[in-house]
Amino acid sequence: MARREFTKAVYAQIVKRAMLPSGEIACEGCGLVLGKKTYHIDHTIPDGLQVDKSRRLTAADGKLLGVECCHKPKTAEDVKIISKAKRVEANYLGIKAPKQKLRGPGFPKSPKAERRRPKPILPPRQLYKEIDA
Repeated sequence: MARREFTKAVYAQIVKRAMLPSGEIACEGCGLVLGKKTYHIDHTIPDGLQVDKSRRLTAADGKLLGVECCHKPKTAEDVKIISKAKRVEANYLGIKAPKQKLRGPGFPKSPKAERRRPKPILPPRQLYKEIDA
């Protein structure tokens, strides 16, 4: 299922919560006053780890993070955690990745290998013989 986005009303609540009394916006992760710097509203718990996605998102489910100071590192960590959770779930369900041969041109044959003649194929040995008595 796709990632759920915050509604405009919830987004506004989160931004109001992050505003300082002076009217400036501060990062809720580290407390840095952002001023004109960019920020994102991010899920507190990664949305990919949520089991019940039918519940509506509230202001408590998200926080305002500065892009440079907190959002990039948190997103990188979230991607790792979500990927591991998916791998563990796939392993639990017994889903295996299809095994493929490596694609590529391969190695060229050496001149010595090209000169070799294949050995003649011998007829198969008979494993069972009847003995006349």
